[in-house]
Amino acid sequence: MKRLLCLVLAGLPITFTLPAVADDRNWEVKTDLQGLYGSYEGSEERDQISNIGLFLHADYLEQGGVSFGYNRTMVGFKDASADIDQDQLYVNGRFSLMPDWARGQIGLRLDAHWVDNNDDLNGTGDLNIVAPQLYYLNFGKTFYADLGYARSSYGDALAFSGDLEVDQLTPTLGFGFNEGKDWLQFRGYLIDPSNPDRAQGKSDTSAIEAKWTHWFAGRGPLGLDNLGILALAGERIYAVDPDSAVVYNVADVQKGSAAVSGQWRLNDSNMLMLQLGYESYTNELIADDYTNLYLYVDFTHNWN
Repeated sequence: MKRLLCLVLAGLPITFTLPAVADDRNWEVKTDLQGLYGSYEGSEERDQISNIGLFLHADYLEQGGVSFGYNRTMVGFKDASADIDQDQLYVNGRFSLMPDWARGQIGLRLDAHWVDNNDDLNGTGDLNIVAPQLYYLNFGKTFYADLGYARSSYGDALAFSGDLEVDQLTPTLGFGFNEGKDWLQFRGYLIDPSNPDRAQGKSDTSAIEAKWTHWFAGRGPLGLDNLGILALAGERIYAVDPDSAVVYNVADVQKGSAAVSGQWRLNDSNMLMLQLGYESYTNELIADDYTNLYLYVDFTHNWN
């Protein structure tokens, strides 16, 4: 019997920004072409994962913007007949104000995801997600805070009874220092699945993620523009990452992760990022502990 899909693209620090429309210099527009390859080690069921995606993001001054994305993901199993192909559509809209009393930018953001795949148990596809977020960034860009919520609605599963709704809260704090050369961010994941039978017996999970990014003055080692480190501790299941637009529609429990990334500025319009990451998972139903070692590539083009 085919197990529920483990679709994991890692906490990818993707930033979407969009290209200018016509000659209106008030718009900033960027596209991101991304790819990922991961290899599962120690898994009784999974073999590898690959992904390709394209994202478009457009911002109007600092007042708001929209993003659109598409991801195609292929998960290979040791039993090739269980291989899964998945399509994901993503839409994001945001609006912000800068009242004098706030001494910064207050914004509201709304994400929507639609996920479908050929999982013959229907446990991970037929997925709709709505995720609002309220955020604040001060004028000096030394302090950031947000409170995000995601509601994930999964379709009926042939192997389990009952619907599955997943509620997620993601409180976040970010700090800029060292004259803007460093950024440190902490995000909590508080996740409550409505049906423990479809969530490895979990009625709630919690995890904390830390990200540090350093920008070099001039060229850094190997010509780097910036260097990033990410770490996740705790447990989470069915997570939705608001930074990377990644949906972890996975029946297994993520036990932690770590990653290092480097980004190069190729010219005024193009950036290249590579990320090497490691993730730990467990399928508690069959006592299967395994890892995912992945390489992620992102090419960003600014159309302005």
